[in-house]
Amino acid sequence: MKEKVESLAKVKNKLGLHVRPATTIAKLLQKRKAKVTLTYKGETVNARSIMSIMILAAPKNAKLKIEVEGIDAKETLDDLMQAFESKFGEDG
Repeated sequence: MKEKVESLAKVKNKLGLHVRPATTIAKLLQKRKAKVTLTYKGETVNARSIMSIMILAAPKNAKLKIEVEGIDAKETLDDLMQAFESKFGEDG
């Protein structure tokens, strides 16, 4: 059964969604089957693509809509929310 979940995530990193967080998101999704998109200011991108995430140029405090669809959607969204919450392992 395919499920679809979505949530809003806030970018807490000082430098916004730059290369390291984008890479973390893409790596996290390699273990998952769900289709994931990120939307910021009306632009929606495939969250598996580091370049696409970078194109969003989401700064600190930006709110992104995460949409996840697939067999492991709930777990995938939980992992992503945790990553945003922990600033992708960064201090700033």
